[in-house]
Amino acid sequence: MKHFRIVNEDGSVVDQQPFETEDEALAWAHTHPRAGTPGWTLEEQVEADWEKRENSERT
Repeated sequence: MKHFRIVNEDGSVVDQQPFETEDEALAWAHTHPRAGTPGWTLEEQVEADWEKRENSERT
């Protein structure tokens, strides 16, 4: 299980959930009630660090 979180521009954590795949986490992030707020980033926990996966500027 991988752990993901949505982070606002100011660095505050909006929500955090475990998912089997990054695709599931991306779907969750883009449908989350706060996903309409500009400036969020999806991050994945890799060992003790958090790495950016995608931001609200989806291409």
